[in-house]
Amino acid sequence: MVFAFDAKRLFNNFTGLGNYSRTLIKNLQKYYPEHEYHLFTPGITVNEETKYFLDTEKFTVHSSGKLFWRTIGMSSEINALAPDIFHGLSHELPLGLHPDIKKVVTFHDLIYEIYPRQFGFWDRNVYRLKYKRAAKTADKIVCISKSTQKDLIKIYDIPSEKTCVVYQSCQDVFQEESAVNASIFLPESPYFLYVGSIIPRKNLKTIVESFVKLPDSLKKPFVIVGTGPKSYVEEVKNDISRLNVKSWFHFINRVDNHQLVYVYDQSYLLCYPSVYEGFGIPVIESLFRRKPVITSNLSSLPEAAGPGGILVNPGDSEEIKNAFVTLLQEKYYEKYAEDGYKYVKDHFSNKATAECLIQLYNQLISR
Repeated sequence: MVFAFDAKRLFNNFTGLGNYSRTLIKNLQKYYPEHEYHLFTPGITVNEETKYFLDTEKFTVHSSGKLFWRTIGMSSEINALAPDIFHGLSHELPLGLHPDIKKVVTFHDLIYEIYPRQFGFWDRNVYRLKYKRAAKTADKIVCISKSTQKDLIKIYDIPSEKTCVVYQSCQDVFQEESAVNASIFLPESPYFLYVGSIIPRKNLKTIVESFVKLPDSLKKPFVIVGTGPKSYVEEVKNDISRLNVKSWFHFINRVDNHQLVYVYDQSYLLCYPSVYEGFGIPVIESLFRRKPVITSNLSSLPEAAGPGGILVNPGDSEEIKNAFVTLLQEKYYEKYAEDGYKYVKDHFSNKATAECLIQLYNQLISR
């Protein structure tokens, strides 16, 4: 079979959507090398993360720097190729695809609909126009969680049978059994950990409030890995200073994946009580490293955490504090760590996610 993909973010985005694209396509080609893989992108950034996909024995890359090529011009090249499947990996499909080509689109979240004030008027309406059109024209919509599937059906009135859930995986380095060493300054381990953007939705202020409520005898250093708008980062740091816990908190702006594995390995647990996520990759990264999780009982996070996480009301600092207390007891800690590891291996391994997607492709082609 011939598969074609929108690879713009694979070659040009080095956070969530780009990681999703690289992991998905790499795993498909690894486990199903008998198929052809064509990558369509308006431009290519060559670095350590993308050079694997420039191997011409594995992939064929189609690129053009023309304005609006991805929205309009790309479709003529795809139609000439006539693939069995075209998969838009981040909410979009190009205009003008031939009706014989089966069209798949991945939806990660509908955050611009659920939290519209976080987006400008123009951005919000462009997303709504492009993404809703893709949802209506696709033959199948891949949702990365049941939560996203539910939002899509409700908000855009999409028939449930047109959607399916195919969970995403995380990058190989987080799933490897061996320990990783990295040169990075960290406080004494084990420490509590947060990984992700520093923005209001991620709930850092409530994390700080819950930490303050812990008895000093139970406190551990707290490492925060991530960046965000300077004004909000300063708000969080001001809260930490005001509550007299500045010496406990350590901020790390950026780390590469090998360093991040090391950060997880030296941690005690991950605290991730976000109020909304399409999936929540840090949760499964932590569980693959056998570190249990405190996370939100909202959106997709219960799906990501499974039995490896204590679910909390993200607005209740007392509840989050109690989750810390529970996991500081060895018998509970070991159970959540091991149950969580087994869960992510079964549900989110590279092979499991690639297998689900290839089954979907086969079903579409056999119609």
